[in-house]
Amino acid sequence: MGEVQQLPIDALQPNSRQPRRFFNEESLKALAESLRQEGVLQPLMVRPLEGGHFEIVYGERRWRAARLAGLPSVPVRVRTLTDSQVELLAAVENLQREDLNRYDEVSYKLRLVAALFEITPEEAIRRLKELRRQPGSHPEQVAQLEHLFTQLGREKWPSFVTNGLPALRLPETLVEAVQTGALEYTKALLIARAPQEHHEALLKRTLEEEHSHASLTDVVAQLKPTARGDADAQLLSLRRKISPRRLGKLPQKQRAEAERLIRRLHELLSD
Repeated sequence: MGEVQQLPIDALQPNSRQPRRFFNEESLKALAESLRQEGVLQPLMVRPLEGGHFEIVYGERRWRAARLAGLPSVPVRVRTLTDSQVELLAAVENLQREDLNRYDEVSYKLRLVAALFEITPEEAIRRLKELRRQPGSHPEQVAQLEHLFTQLGREKWPSFVTNGLPALRLPETLVEAVQTGALEYTKALLIARAPQEHHEALLKRTLEEEHSHASLTDVVAQLKPTARGDADAQLLSLRRKISPRRLGKLPQKQRAEAERLIRRLHELLSD
C-alpha cells in the first residue's frame, strides 16, 4: 500500500475523473475546523505526476478542507497507478461513502461501464438496456458487468439500469437539488414526472415540507392536481377500464362500438 508521508498541500491536484462533483461548503467548513484542531488522521491516496506534482486518487474532500484550514501539508500514500486503476480505486472509495449523492454516483458508474466496454456513455446506456432486456445475448459482457458491480458494491447492475439510469434524465433544477442534498433522489424522480413548467413550484413545495418529513405519498398527492390535465386523467381512467374481461361483460352492441373506438384511437395515436 505504501508508507505514509507528508506532502505539501500545493503539490497535490484534484483527480478530474473523481466521482464526487459537489462539495457542500458548510460541511467542508466543519471538517476544516476539525482538521485545524486534530490534523488529517486518514491519509489520502495519490499518484506521482511530472514536475514533482501528485494527483489525488481519493481524499479530495480532506484535501480541500485542509487547504481551508490553512494546513501546510497532508499525510498521503503514494502509488504508481494506471488511469484505469485510478478510476476503479476512486470509485470504490467514493461510491461506498453514504454522503455521495445519487446523481454523481450514477454518472460515475456509467463512466466506468463505458470505459469497460470502450464506448461512449450514451452508447453505454443503450448497451446496458439491451443487456437488461436480453442478458443471454452477450453472456461475456454480462459477466464483466457483474464483476465490475461486485467490486463497487451496494448495487447489482440490473438494478442500476432500472433504478439508477433515470437520474440522468432529471432536469437541471432537480439535479442541483439532489447534488446539494436538499432533495431525496426518489422524490426528484416523482417531481420529474410532472410537466416541466410545474417542476419549480413542486420543488419549492416539497422542500418547504422537508422540515415536516414529507413522504413520497405527500409528493404524489402534490403531483395529482398539478401534473395531470383533464385529457391525461381521462386517458388514465380509460386505460384501467379497457381489458378483455371488462369488454367481455358488455352487451354485444356496446362491445362492438367500444372495439371500433379503440381501433380509431389506435389509428390516431399511430399517426
